[in-house]
Amino acid sequence: MNIAKLIGEQIRYLRQQAGLTQAQLAQGIITQAQISNIEKGRVLPLSTTLFEIANKLGVDVNYFYEQAYTVRHDYISEVKFQIRKFIRERNYEEVEKMIVAEEKNPAFKVPHNWQFMLWHLGIVEYYNKGDFKKSISTLQKALELEVNSNIVNIKLQEIEILNSIAIINNEIKRFTDSINIYQKAFAKLDKLIDVRDPRVEIRLCYGLAKSYYKIGDYKQSIFLCKRGVNLCINNELLYLLGELYYQTAQNYENQHHIIKAASLYTKAKSLFEIENKVLFKKIVEERLIQISKEVNS
Repeated sequence: MNIAKLIGEQIRYLRQQAGLTQAQLAQGIITQAQISNIEKGRVLPLSTTLFEIANKLGVDVNYFYEQAYTVRHDYISEVKFQIRKFIRERNYEEVEKMIVAEEKNPAFKVPHNWQFMLWHLGIVEYYNKGDFKKSISTLQKALELEVNSNIVNIKLQEIEILNSIAIINNEIKRFTDSINIYQKAFAKLDKLIDVRDPRVEIRLCYGLAKSYYKIGDYKQSIFLCKRGVNLCINNELLYLLGELYYQTAQNYENQHHIIKAASLYTKAKSLFEIENKVLFKKIVEERLIQISKEVNS
């Protein structure tokens, strides 16, 4: 087993996850050329050098040695991918099974990986067990973990956790709390000007629009929906576009702008057909039938 190669691969993986260049990781420690040789497995770094690299990447130095004898980073990525897939499918039981299965895996004890697991455990505690207090407590614990706050991907992950907290507050009709949390998430996102992930911003726009709709602030809800729609169009994304049109239509319908609402419901229906979102399509069709009855009565 080539320990130098395995440690080098882990350093490269964590550096890329952190959004750092080799030069940025090397700064104040060693040269970029030395980092390059370490990542290629040509040399095994001194323990003092490895300690400083680990500190900059926000992990314990023992992580590299544990990883050399246990799981590879491609496995970690696959686990995270599967968890996110099950979340999108609302298959929270499978998410819980995966978290339990990986709980003792040392690779998931690395701060940013453990934060990811706590985040999804918090989601499961609400949607699987209906335990709001425990769910919010777990999500707050995830936010309070000591992770490298200078790493871009970690900042995005923290914004995603705030998004989950806001969604759960919306679910239990704490709309004002939900709005305050969304605004906090937007404030964090606004600081990441050069690395904003449009999907994260679209999710925040949609979630906050729903909360404003619930308190009857239709104007603000429409504004956020339009912001989300523009992000989708400008980035050539279908992501949540149907849902944003549907939410906008609901706002207009509640203001008795029936023609506008019908037009937007129709757009939403077309997108749900394209994305094969059968349940959403059925809901929109029912709204259009109801609107038609109201117009013709």
